Amino acid sequence: MKTKLTLAAMAGAMLILGGAPSQAHHAVQASVDVDKTVEVKAILTRIDWINPHTWMHFDVKDAAGKVQKIDVESLGIAALRRVGVDSKSALKVGDTYTIGYYPNRDGSPGGFMAKMVLPDGRTFDTKNTDPAATQ
Repeated sequence: MKTKLTLAAMAGAMLILGGAPSQAHHAVQASVDVDKTVEVKAILTRIDWINPHTWMHFDVKDAAGKVQKIDVESLGIAALRRVGVDSKSALKVGDTYTIGYYPNRDGSPGGFMAKMVLPDGRTFDTKNTDPAATQ
């Protein structure tokens, strides 16, 4: 009888703990369309240097001159270093960048960064750098 109670208590604990929020890495393709890439010239307005992924905020002018604000998720800080963004000073608020990103599936402005061309011409390719994020 003691064994059955112990097993029942363990099963109950597993159910309770199994229902706790998980911090597992999510697949980016659940929220963005990795089969499409949008490329635009954009002015960087803010960067959120946070983990697990950084967020870059841009102003993009359309053909009529209207400004649209877009939010683009990018790699984590360590992964950005691996592709060449070696410090927070490598990207400057107010500078214009050419960015390529996978658009959000829900149609909202922005998505997940695929590449970024800096004003000096250097290109950072973020595709396939974080396999858990883009595969």
